[in-house]
Amino acid sequence: MATNIFRKTRPALGRLALYLLIFVGAALALNAWIFSGPAIQWSRTLDNPAWAPPGGVVGAVWVGLFTLMAIAAWSLDRYGDDRHKGLARTGVIVQYLVCMGWTWGYFGLQNVANGFYITVVALVLSLPVTALAFRASRLAGVLLVPLVAWLIFALALSWSTWRLNV
Repeated sequence: MATNIFRKTRPALGRLALYLLIFVGAALALNAWIFSGPAIQWSRTLDNPAWAPPGGVVGAVWVGLFTLMAIAAWSLDRYGDDRHKGLARTGVIVQYLVCMGWTWGYFGLQNVANGFYITVVALVLSLPVTALAFRASRLAGVLLVPLVAWLIFALALSWSTWRLNV
């Protein structure tokens, strides 16, 4: 049987492992770096709304969301429509970078207003990114829906926290 050298191979589980390492590993490393310094003391001085979840819950949710984003990027590579997957994958990566930027803008710079503004950007960006992902791969789009839902909640939380700490 002849091998078709022009047939594109689909990315295997090694690429998924790479996406997970980057998306989740970098987030964990950034958080470890930030929370090993003065940011943890600063965050404890902030007033939070009564309905705010504990920090550990928020962190666990973000690890889960970054995991879903990594799987979405991989599923775009593996199953995505060739006409649309490149733009969708780029969108997912930019979305990830904006979400990671929140940690730096809020905790790294110790600025509650930054948290709100970056959340606005992340939420606005998540809508077309999710639409692009759906266009390229239904699975990738579905994997990004929890991110959109969380960002809506995070926007309300960021706004409330900012107002309490003005």
